Amino acid sequence: MNINELFPYETFPIRLEFGEKKNITICYFQCQEHIDKYLERYKLDKKTIKIDYRDEQPTKSSQKRKRSVEQKPEPKSKGSPGSIRKRKPRVDSTRNTARTTKRKK
Repeated sequence: MNINELFPYETFPIRLEFGEKKNITICYFQCQEHIDKYLERYKLDKKTIKIDYRDEQPTKSSQKRKRSVEQKPEPKSKGSPGSIRKRKPRVDSTRNTARTTKRKK
């Protein structure tokens, strides 16, 4: 097999192959972090899988990992909680007037 057959997608340089001979699953990934998450999520044994890299080496993610919620700093308050301006509903003066309406029967 040539490299274009193994890696048909230009933006996915990592190929994962696993399963039995009759039921092989092939997945493509953009970076090593994505394949690590996949292996952890589906609890695949590293002895039963085959990973191929288009460039013969693992690629690093171009995006930074997002921080977890616990690591985020607390937002600074711009005033006391009582100073928060609340929205007031708009009142349409033509709609809220008292009118006598007749119902049709």
